[in-house]
Amino acid sequence: MYEVKLIYDPEPYSTTLKESITYCATVELFLRGIHTSQLSASRIAFESDKDRILALLILSASTSFTPVCI
Repeated sequence: MYEVKLIYDPEPYSTTLKESITYCATVELFLRGIHTSQLSASRIAFESDKDRILALLILSASTSFTPVCI
């Protein structure tokens, strides 16, 4: 399994807000053909490394978080 962690800045975001923003990110990726699983309030799992790399490029446009591979 391949994962991306979303680093939220500035902290502190509430856990509920993090979960909501992460969920919105997974929906955006799904609409672009990337299937994911949300593991926690800030972690997303992917089926392949190719999907993870493409997701990093897409999610890097966000001003709410910074995506990093873990």
